[in-house]
Amino acid sequence: MSPTNGRGATSGFTLLSYDRHGVLRDDDGRLAAVEHRLRHQDPPVTDVFVFSHGWLNDQPRAVAAYRQWVAAMTDQYLARKADFDTRRPGFRPLLIGLHWPSAPWEDPYGVTSVRHQAAHYAQVIGDPAAEDDLVQLLEDAGRDPDATVLSDADEERLHRLDDLAGLRKADVGAAPGHDRADFGAREILTDFRRVRPYLYGALGHDGRNGGVLRSLLSPLWVTSFWAMKGRAVTVGSTGVHQLIRTLRTAGAEQGVRIHLIGHSFGSIVLCAALKGPEGGSSAGPVHSLTLLQGALSLWSFARPIPDTHRAGYFCDLVDKKLVTGPLVTTQSEHDTALAWFFRMAATAARRSDLGPERLPRYGAVGSYGLGGVDAQAATADSGQIRYAFESGVRYNVECSRVIVKRGLSLQGAHSDLVHAELAGLVWEAALPAPGSRRWND
Repeated sequence: MSPTNGRGATSGFTLLSYDRHGVLRDDDGRLAAVEHRLRHQDPPVTDVFVFSHGWLNDQPRAVAAYRQWVAAMTDQYLARKADFDTRRPGFRPLLIGLHWPSAPWEDPYGVTSVRHQAAHYAQVIGDPAAEDDLVQLLEDAGRDPDATVLSDADEERLHRLDDLAGLRKADVGAAPGHDRADFGAREILTDFRRVRPYLYGALGHDGRNGGVLRSLLSPLWVTSFWAMKGRAVTVGSTGVHQLIRTLRTAGAEQGVRIHLIGHSFGSIVLCAALKGPEGGSSAGPVHSLTLLQGALSLWSFARPIPDTHRAGYFCDLVDKKLVTGPLVTTQSEHDTALAWFFRMAATAARRSDLGPERLPRYGAVGSYGLGGVDAQAATADSGQIRYAFESGVRYNVECSRVIVKRGLSLQGAHSDLVHAELAGLVWEAALPAPGSRRWND
């Protein structure tokens, strides 16, 4: 096992890149090389691990994240090799990292003029009609980065941009990106200013000099959050769906097991890959699924969602038993970024709780775990790398003692993943010890 060198494949890791439509960008035949290894390598590959990053990752950031994740897993693999070889004799893994464009509002390299930035962002919105509104917003944000109020004109612009992004307000249970109640730019700005001290404490500046989340642009970031949820579904249900089918076919003769690990919106990518396109067939089953601080609705797997006549968008993963081994999710009370963005799904309504446990209508798996389905509660303690996961069981693992980096920044607790304890979760989901109960190192 070895992390990528930044050019894509090494002896143990392959990076596959997809565009925003889910089309594989593979000019140098990386997927074909993976297929060949699965069919012909001697001794054979036994397990494939597929990783997907989340929001705000361009390719260099994705590669850096995978380097860190794979290094943490490799360290633990080397330390526990005898144990793993007992659980899975002849164990030989192959690792695949996915890259997909998930950084919608990053400043385009080399572009400094407001007009050119607006043209770039209009492409993200998906409608050239957005450009004029974006120019005015960027100019207003430049003049007053610390805006305390939203003008009527800017409020109208932000609502037009949200509409142009093609996002519906289809309520809980709808496809990710459309599973929200409303969009209130003025309410978002007010709430953002309330929580801003946590954000800027994490970023190390006060946000008054063009910080990435200037007050006036905070509603635009909420729009982008929901838009990227939709993009994750597109990428997952098309290109990554086909990837999982290809891996299963190529590895069938050797009995290769497939394990999926998603972070943030990467959890949506991989769940959508298993579910498949609307009206199509699923790609599963796979042998384990680990969702690290998943940025998908806590009701995603429920049928029905309590107190509604709706089903969760990914309920097929449970109904059709598309994960034969453990399904593991993590939660952390310190992931304030995830909690805030999901709370902004219903700015005009009071909190609406559902089910006997009174969980919020709009909340994330990374905050509350899986709701509306049978799931066992577990806790990850500092220093713990062993867990007694069982095949076919779903787990909500409270990780607030491990995922501890504070701040509203998406580079805070939401991305605080490089820990031996979390590497242990992934390994134990992939290679559960038969018949054991939980024990600690």
